[in-house]
Amino acid sequence: MNAASSSSAEQVEEALGRIEALDGRLGAFVTVLAEQARAEAAERDAERAAGRVRGPLHGAPVAVKDLIDVAGVVTGAGSPKLAGNRAERDAPVVARLREAGAVIIGKTRTHEFAYGVLTPGTVNPWDPTRIAGGSSGGSAAAVASGLVRFAVGTDTAGSIRIPAACCGVVGFKPTYGAVPAKGVWPVSWSCDHVGPIAGSCADVALLFSVLSARPDSTSEVTARSPRFGRLVGEGLGIVDPAVTAVVDRVCLALEAAGASVDQVELPLPAARAAVAAIVLPELAAAHDGLLAATGQAGYGSRVLTAIRIGQRSPASEYLAGLRYRGRFVTVVEELLAGRDALLLPTMPVVAPGTGEQVLTLGDGGEAGVQAALTALPGAFNCAGSPVLSLPAGLVRGLPVGVSLVGRLGADAALLRVGGLVESNLVPLGPPVIHV
Repeated sequence: MNAASSSSAEQVEEALGRIEALDGRLGAFVTVLAEQARAEAAERDAERAAGRVRGPLHGAPVAVKDLIDVAGVVTGAGSPKLAGNRAERDAPVVARLREAGAVIIGKTRTHEFAYGVLTPGTVNPWDPTRIAGGSSGGSAAAVASGLVRFAVGTDTAGSIRIPAACCGVVGFKPTYGAVPAKGVWPVSWSCDHVGPIAGSCADVALLFSVLSARPDSTSEVTARSPRFGRLVGEGLGIVDPAVTAVVDRVCLALEAAGASVDQVELPLPAARAAVAAIVLPELAAAHDGLLAATGQAGYGSRVLTAIRIGQRSPASEYLAGLRYRGRFVTVVEELLAGRDALLLPTMPVVAPGTGEQVLTLGDGGEAGVQAALTALPGAFNCAGSPVLSLPAGLVRGLPVGVSLVGRLGADAALLRVGGLVESNLVPLGPPVIHV
């Protein structure tokens, strides 16, 4: 599949025009690299005219999250503390994008240091009074509104999948380590993932093949009917009944298409707690140098509090989290031994309102927005498993995401299964803010 159906210059000008027309309302981009993108586009068109096509993204505009280094451009990570942090070189993922012919069109907004689910400054294209999710909210909103076809995000406890679900697009957290995280501002080096966001499984698979430097094998046909394990039990009681009804319909559609769906259980709350025990000390360690050099000024209160908690965390809690990770990985892989994917809602609720701080959950309990939205996706950063979030339906006019969890290292197989699931879903249609 070749991303270019017109010249690179035309694609870039169209994207820049869409950004100029809509991003004032959307707030997806923190930096638009207009002149640099035009120069790159001219170079790509000259290469094509000379018979050289770099790769499957030749000439295509791609947006990258402002956590990822682009040579000569500030990596701000959503914080005033990094206003002068101009990158000297491309992160490996950006270098791979350029090697495949992509044009970097700009950098998308992120929650401060990627520690949050709101992405301040970016609104939800389905309802501007709702959050876009985070921390890769700018990337998801840009794709959902049609500003770009391809975007890159990062995910430490759901930061690709949460905004993908909020904005009604496809987001993929690859197997841990499948995509290099060098040149990406760290949140938690043992939980951080870099991955693609796009409007379809096919586009996500194409972008993943570039980011991971692996051939796109998703066109391979699976001979037998897929087998799914739907997660029930512990941790799922918090899901809004309307969201559960969407997942019910997905499972019925899959069974009608010949798939088998049985019920399985995982200790999701314990795995999410283990992620917190790991992330906070690693977050504190990642900020040791910056905090020592610049002090507290410029940090938001939530991030600074998380750093301070991480600094005080006992080593025994961190090690317990690491030990639990090993057990959880074993349980997840055992469940997948006879199945193609595990299936669950990406989030327990639809995108909350911008000002909401506490959410009422499906079991009648209450939780803060960040705790609620990371409750389900965060567990799989503990396992390092590949997870794909697909838009599966609408509740009260807002998208619902369903997640598919695959075996470690079986990213291409999961993307193939995702394509089968996608073919049995009803498209959502365009959001309110859309080209």
